[in-house]
Amino acid sequence: MPEIPWPSLTLGYLIPVGFFLLGWGGVEPERAPRVAARGLLALALATVAYFAFGFAFHLGGAAVFADTPGLEGLGRIWSPLDRVRGLGWGAIGLAGFFLTEGADTPQALVLFLTYLPMAATAALLPVLALPEEARGWRMALMGFLVGGVLFPLAACWVWGGGWLANLGQTLARGHGTVDFAGSGVVFLVGGMAALGALVALGHRLPAERPVEMPPAHFPLLAVLGLLLATVGWLGWALGSPWHVLDARLNPGLVATNGLLALAGAALTAFFYCWLVLGESDPLMAVRGAAGGLVAISAGAPFLPPWSALTVGMIAGLLVPLGVYLVDPILRLPDAAASAGTTVLPGLWGLLAVALFADGRWGQGWNQVGLQEYRTVVGQGVSGFFVAPGFLGDGPGQLIAQVTGLVAFALLGFLGGWAPLALARGLQSLKVGRR
Repeated sequence: MPEIPWPSLTLGYLIPVGFFLLGWGGVEPERAPRVAARGLLALALATVAYFAFGFAFHLGGAAVFADTPGLEGLGRIWSPLDRVRGLGWGAIGLAGFFLTEGADTPQALVLFLTYLPMAATAALLPVLALPEEARGWRMALMGFLVGGVLFPLAACWVWGGGWLANLGQTLARGHGTVDFAGSGVVFLVGGMAALGALVALGHRLPAERPVEMPPAHFPLLAVLGLLLATVGWLGWALGSPWHVLDARLNPGLVATNGLLALAGAALTAFFYCWLVLGESDPLMAVRGAAGGLVAISAGAPFLPPWSALTVGMIAGLLVPLGVYLVDPILRLPDAAASAGTTVLPGLWGLLAVALFADGRWGQGWNQVGLQEYRTVVGQGVSGFFVAPGFLGDGPGQLIAQVTGLVAFALLGFLGGWAPLALARGLQSLKVGRR
């Protein structure tokens, strides 16, 4: 296993801290202490859940798809087509529960520590989104489910050798679903889980409320959160997480694209606020910039810089739209804007890979085309707009991206909605019998 850049991967733990502060920026002062406790609860639950079974669900089949020393014990993955040899339809890993059965090697523990901050970030989103009326056990349930089940399943499908990653081999659809740093795996799943949980709870904001920007109670904390999340994202992305494997990437391009997308999103969010309000709104601008980071996470290594800036600028406009849809349209009480900040940018980021990946990087991504792709030597992940000398693969890559998009959205929404809807139904039944 290659030497791990510990300082870079350690910075990844700033991602959940940053998104926690970003969500806290819109919380009323009287609720702030309770929200702080929620954040700590979500981080603790995600850690325990990912340790107990989330890591096994995510990377229990790592050795099946990569000959990495130290991971030999992680060799079991369940597939609905497990009797059909040669088809990579893995759905869930089944080795490494409680970091046993070969999951306690130095290499396996590095993987656990690498992906834990992503599990924590996904778990934070629905926990922070739940309104004050939601009881503590509901928050605990959501944090545990997202950190231990929903995120690991999505990560298995794309980062653990699962069926979405293998669409390039099983169905010849591009390089399979491409999601470098979690536009879908982390942010779309977590945001949709928040949306599903809010729908299941049944709380609605008053219909007669005036349509206005959400108040910025702690704008400085939101700005600090964005800065910490950005540093953490850069550290995690430049640390070459395990699912990169032998794919060829340009670290400088990854960092440049991340910063350009964030800057572009901040500018368009500011412009939107000036256009609508006649002045800047600090909280919306910061959330818009975070939306740029969410959107570029899928394709940062594969897009030319001009398109990364474009992706960010569009994401900066999608965040106010998402907040508007969640608040005055659906009337869901998401004070942390978890769904508004992540769902639409996450969707857009996944689609942007199929549009703008230019073929210059990503050779060997998901074990596709390490030497050549579509008869072109040295072609990597490619979409509709490719660099000179490469062949476009937009339709195939688009199918893979849309498949992943739908899978992540359904997994997140149903995973957030079903348990709380069931609990609400049982409670109503119990009350009706009295």
